[in-house]
Amino acid sequence: MKEKADFKRFSKDLPSGLFLITFGRFISNVAYRLVFPFLPTISRGLGVTTGTLGTALAMRDLVEMSSPLLGKVIDKRGTNQAMVVGALGLGMAAALQGASSGLILFVFALVLTAISKNSFDIGSSAWAGASVPYAHRSRAIGMIETTWALSFVIGMPIASVLIRAGTWRTPFIVISILCVIVGIIFNYRLPANPPISSLENGSRLSLTAKKVICAMIALGAGHMMMLVTFATFLEDEHNVSTSGLGFVAVIIGLAELVGSGGVALIGDRIGKVVVVKYALMLSLPLSIILPLGSSSLWLALLLISLWFICTESVIVSMLSTCTELDKSARGAMMGFVYAGWALGRLFGAIFGSRVYESSGIVPVAFVMTAVLSIALLVVFQAFKGQTATEKVSE
Repeated sequence: MKEKADFKRFSKDLPSGLFLITFGRFISNVAYRLVFPFLPTISRGLGVTTGTLGTALAMRDLVEMSSPLLGKVIDKRGTNQAMVVGALGLGMAAALQGASSGLILFVFALVLTAISKNSFDIGSSAWAGASVPYAHRSRAIGMIETTWALSFVIGMPIASVLIRAGTWRTPFIVISILCVIVGIIFNYRLPANPPISSLENGSRLSLTAKKVICAMIALGAGHMMMLVTFATFLEDEHNVSTSGLGFVAVIIGLAELVGSGGVALIGDRIGKVVVVKYALMLSLPLSIILPLGSSSLWLALLLISLWFICTESVIVSMLSTCTELDKSARGAMMGFVYAGWALGRLFGAIFGSRVYESSGIVPVAFVMTAVLSIALLVVFQAFKGQTATEKVSE
């Protein structure tokens, strides 16, 4: 009974459609993140190096920089259609990845994944921004973003079992079917669209918004450097197997769940901007001492887990704030935010995978710390003087 009462308190003031969207985001996140923990395994299956596949992942981020255009379309056509199309597109992309016999088709599938995932994410973020009061926005966005973590906690161990039972292709086929099912459910069960923007020019991009986009570029670069190197780092330094990487994915997913869940529970109370600043500050020492993880697997897992707790808190709080930067054109605004994130990830994917392949984890850790430091400085500039009482629509 206590758990039921706690859930009622948590879900108070949240629209019922948010829970359906949260489920859809979970499936879409599994489809999107499936490559990362099994990067070495998939690389071997395609007959390429991890550095080559890591660079190919940058193509996904390159395509995601078209997000502002997609956001403008979503403002005009509505968020629901964007989510349906995104889910069905992810299903097709996952099927193509599973059918790939070489890098070319796999890269094409990555591009389709990028377009489809952006459509789903921008649509769901704009829907939440229009449907949930700003005072409860961290709770709503935090709940949606817990699925990013749960995709690792739940999805990747299942994917690991599927790989062992079949091949590296098997989980892509399974997630393809699930994405199509989500698209069909959304087409019939989503609540009505929030009001559609009537503005022709899209987001007005205030000075605060421009600074936030710059911060997202730096955050994306640092985040991607970790994502494209952690699996290979653990495999190289500690001989972690494919099934072991599935276990590592659970640990990282739990860390991200702590970060996003924490923001959902207390982010609105202590202030979204406050969470961004302090969590980002805590991530810096963890980034610089990451190479110490070479000495012990458990130390490596501890450092990586703490790093993901901090950065996930930052990302969820930033997204919660960004949904209020332009209330008249949320789709376009979130498109710019995701484009900045994608641009950073593009650089992070190329730099992280290539530099790790040639020089190891030390230079990656130094540059990752540097770009996250830049993000912190820009955040302080963007929200100068703002604490728990925040005004972001400037």
